Amino acid sequence: MNRPRVCVVIPARDAAATIARAVASAQAQVPPPDEVVVVDDASSDATADLARRLGARVLRLPAQAGAAGARNAGVAATDAEIIAFLDADDEWLPGKLARQVPLLDGAIFVACAACLFAEDGKNLGPLYNAEIPEDGPDAWRGLLERNTVATSTVLVWRHAFLAAGGFDPALPVAEDQDLWIRLALRGRLAFVRATLVHMHRVPTSVSGVGTPLGARQQIAITLPMIERHIAANRARLSAAEIRRIRGDRWLRVGGGACWTGAWAEGVPWLLRAAMLGHRPGLALRTAIVTAPPLRRLLGR
Repeated sequence: MNRPRVCVVIPARDAAATIARAVASAQAQVPPPDEVVVVDDASSDATADLARRLGARVLRLPAQAGAAGARNAGVAATDAEIIAFLDADDEWLPGKLARQVPLLDGAIFVACAACLFAEDGKNLGPLYNAEIPEDGPDAWRGLLERNTVATSTVLVWRHAFLAAGGFDPALPVAEDQDLWIRLALRGRLAFVRATLVHMHRVPTSVSGVGTPLGARQQIAITLPMIERHIAANRARLSAAEIRRIRGDRWLRVGGGACWTGAWAEGVPWLLRAAMLGHRPGLALRTAIVTAPPLRRLLGR
């Protein structure tokens, strides 16, 4: 049988500094992808020209669509059976496609482990503290509790992506988490435990990870998204599962907000997690040590 065709979709906005690294890492795969589509999300720099010089097909959007809209446009522009996502900041390691493509036989999408790098190039270690998703047909339950799938690690059948509705452009953040849950509800997730992706933090990151803005977005956007999935699947979830999902999400989001400086917004979620009985000691300790007076006293 012929191998299904693979298209790499790279959303890019003002990514001239990193687009060459991303495209080159995709083209260096053995065997190489059948197509690399760079979706230029109304950039004001040389992103499109650089991508064309590297042999990528460039789809230039006339107005900014955001990461979700750009990825959806890239998928719509190809008829390849398999879609591989790669963000313009990130890079694949050799062997990624060769190890992941075969796993799609019997799975709806496949992901892998990744490492995170700081702006200065320092390796910050495994993404998600090396936590991995539960693979198989019940992966959606674990993904409701915590996200352990990075966009640049994912390969998905195009027909499954379209059937699930693609990325939700109404979500400026967590659009990836939302889609992984919807895909996992439809079929099996496969996971390669090897690190096959290097992810790079950049100042222009849309997610705002590690900033008060990013923390507030998690509270305002991610938590309601998770609640919608809980409501839609309540009949399939036990009361204990719902408590665990909420408790873990509230603890992580609340703690993240407190550590980034959005203490007033984060503390209520830590207290809610504690009242739910989800690791109350950690929740209360985090609330105390991140309190502005104590942080000022300790010079943090």
